[in-house]
Amino acid sequence: MDELRKKYLEVNEMFCPKCGSSVEEGAKICPKCGLDFSTIKQEQSASVVISTATTENRSDSRDGKNVEVSEEKLDKVSGKWIVRCTYFGLAVAVFIMFFVAAGNIASGGTEIMKIQSVGGKTLEEAYYYELGAVYAGYAMIARAFGVFCASVLVWLGMKN
Repeated sequence: MDELRKKYLEVNEMFCPKCGSSVEEGAKICPKCGLDFSTIKQEQSASVVISTATTENRSDSRDGKNVEVSEEKLDKVSGKWIVRCTYFGLAVAVFIMFFVAAGNIASGGTEIMKIQSVGGKTLEEAYYYELGAVYAGYAMIARAFGVFCASVLVWLGMKN
């Protein structure tokens, strides 16, 4: 039986999809060939037909065949994109947080160096000057750690 006719008969359910004989609307079994219609309904509910069984859509589908995709696969694909977008958003947030924190640390270190270098050269001033340089070093470490965390989040998102 032609595939197009078979799809048409399955959709309309007024005819038997196996033999093509007309069937009453509430019938559960074909009177001519004995096909059980409940098994056909279960198979139809298990998948979603993307392209309808018309000649126009049939010529547009890949290789002239109707494409069927299960609902479970569609949910899985959309779920992956949600997870990936979530990880990407977290990566951007972590990246921004660490750069803001690094900027605050660096400006704090610069302020310590300016305050302590106004007077003379005492032991405390030399110590605090070095402490300001250490703060600037922490800023670079914070930036590098932020880039690392953002990279790990993006990698985890792409892995899922």
